[in-house]
Amino acid sequence: MPPFAKRMIKSSFIKLLNERPISQITVKEIVDDCGVNRNSFYYHFQDIPSLLEEIVVELADKVIASQPEDASFEEQISGALNQIVKHKRAIYHIIRGSNSNSEFYELQLMRICEYVTRNYINSRDYSVDVPEEDMEYIVNFMKNLTFGQIMDWIYHDMSYDIAEHSTRLYRMFAGSIRAVCLRCSQ
Repeated sequence: MPPFAKRMIKSSFIKLLNERPISQITVKEIVDDCGVNRNSFYYHFQDIPSLLEEIVVELADKVIASQPEDASFEEQISGALNQIVKHKRAIYHIIRGSNSNSEFYELQLMRICEYVTRNYINSRDYSVDVPEEDMEYIVNFMKNLTFGQIMDWIYHDMSYDIAEHSTRLYRMFAGSIRAVCLRCSQ
């Protein structure tokens, strides 16, 4: 298989996802769009959901890798939201355009929220002495807060500026993750 085929499949899928809901995209349309055969698709991906999952994980990795270690939680979330806003039409088509699998895609979005949250908190020196059980509570709370914001934005047809909304909210709670971690470490 040509090494660029996988990248071409992903690009075509994202292009199609920006045009219409995921439930209306077929493997045939993806391979026709990028000029590879079906065997190439199935060599790289089991199905469309596995293709989507790989793209989501890569996006989350890209978001984390692009953030400086000393970035605040607000900056980390802003980086993630900027990536989400860049792909907002595709995300809208994933979440709102899927009749039967919306739970699966919401779980993928939750994975991004957890990934950003967990990596941010674990990169901070004040989290080192937090008991594991307490750390799970902290991560769970923050990922659900972030997920809830994003879902609210999606279900309001992405009609407001999610980055501004989040920036204001995280400024209100600046330093709270640090304070909670320090409290749990005592």
